[in-house]
Amino acid sequence: MSIELDEILSSSNKLYMTIESLLKHASIEDSNRADASFITCALSLEHGKGLQYLIQVGNAVSATALLRLQFEALVRGIWLWYAANELQLEKFTSPLTTDSEQAAKGLPGLDEMLKRLTTTPSVPPMAVSQLKHFKEVQIKALNSYVHGGIHAFRRHAEGFPLPLAIQVLKSSNALAVMSSMMMATLTESTDIIVSVKKLQTKFQNCQPPLLYPAARTGTNHT
Repeated sequence: MSIELDEILSSSNKLYMTIESLLKHASIEDSNRADASFITCALSLEHGKGLQYLIQVGNAVSATALLRLQFEALVRGIWLWYAANELQLEKFTSPLTTDSEQAAKGLPGLDEMLKRLTTTPSVPPMAVSQLKHFKEVQIKALNSYVHGGIHAFRRHAEGFPLPLAIQVLKSSNALAVMSSMMMATLTESTDIIVSVKKLQTKFQNCQPPLLYPAARTGTNHT
């Protein structure tokens, strides 16, 4: 393992520890919508933590496949809070049975959820832009990793480039910060929201460059 990757892994671990400390005792409103969004964003964080471990032990191809799952869980968590209608919410939160599994097949996929978020005024515009940017840049290659395509095959056969492993880890950390921001929003706690907002700059060394550099100074974008 390189010194650079080791340092980023160390920072990544501290990032997740900080997120956990901020959110582990948080309370949210008692509703199916809030619960579904919070739990789905927590699932996204679980995927991210698993990705971090897989990179640490040298299984970067499998880690990269998890980035796709982490991203879609985040999008679904945001969609559940801001854009899902009551019928969709009911289908998603029903106890798992053969019937509910069949009904859930009609829920929106990634493209439809992003489209709905784009047209929902209450969704923070910066969040939508970041999600759309991630999809445009990453999704085709990530699908190849998930489905055992040429990207996964070549990287496993030839070895996983260190710069790419670092890029995957940083991208995952950026998604983790977005998940924690959605979860913080659900708490309605000003202290938690402010603390989570600081994660993007506090742990900038283990994330990609800011899509909106002015975010460093708190400038709003519309």
